[in-house]
Amino acid sequence: MNRLLTVIRNLLIALLCVLAAAAPTHAQSPKPLPKPSPTAVPPTEPAPEGGNFAIGQHAYTFTFKNGRRVQKLKYLLYLPESYGKDPYATFPLVVFLHGSRELGADITKLHNAILPARLDHEADFPAVVVSPQSPIFAWDSSVPAVSALLDDLQASLSIDPDRVYLTGLSMGAYGVWALAMKDQTRFAAIVSVVGGYYYNAKQLCVLKDIPVWVFAGKKDRNVNPKESIAIVDALRACGANPKFTLYEDADHDKGWTRAFQDPELFPWLLLQRLGAEG
Repeated sequence: MNRLLTVIRNLLIALLCVLAAAAPTHAQSPKPLPKPSPTAVPPTEPAPEGGNFAIGQHAYTFTFKNGRRVQKLKYLLYLPESYGKDPYATFPLVVFLHGSRELGADITKLHNAILPARLDHEADFPAVVVSPQSPIFAWDSSVPAVSALLDDLQASLSIDPDRVYLTGLSMGAYGVWALAMKDQTRFAAIVSVVGGYYYNAKQLCVLKDIPVWVFAGKKDRNVNPKESIAIVDALRACGANPKFTLYEDADHDKGWTRAFQDPELFPWLLLQRLGAEG
């Protein structure tokens, strides 16, 4: 009897092995891994209604409509920790225009620019800071959108209208003068760093009453420091008294690094008020 059971058991094991071997191959194969999706452009958020922006530095998108033209302008907006704690307090607004290395559609690149990089690690910088991103080389085509963005931010945030400041470096310094020429009554002070301008001396005279600080590096091979000197000379010829710092041993990158690390820069900038003498 035991021998008979052993024979039956062996026959069943053999039958199961045959069935397993006959099973379709695809049933035993692991599922193929999904193909990796292409790298996506980091998302931004539309500006929240009612100016309810998040504390810290975050990416947003502003939609600018000019007739039939619609332009999506990406930007970083920084709100200090102290923003909103006093419902009656207003804050200065600093507008920062980046250089050519941060242009395009990838908003994460803008975190590499010297001022946004600082704000990523500073909880209570004493101002609201907006850093728009230029989609192409040169700021000129984005100036109307940036101007409209500033109108929107000043209407929705607790901004002191007498303390709006404009600064930029390299390509952004050219953009500084383009934006200042469009919004001639908006800014309480202008800081141009290792850049130049597209205007003649007579045109710049309309900005002669705005406090200005120009920085340049004598060893700059990207933007000739003569362009910064020309700005200073043009404003002085109009009767203005711009501040001018020329770093004798600085090239392009060292020029902007030393300028934005100057311990006197932001204290001077944030003291300026619209209509006051610089």
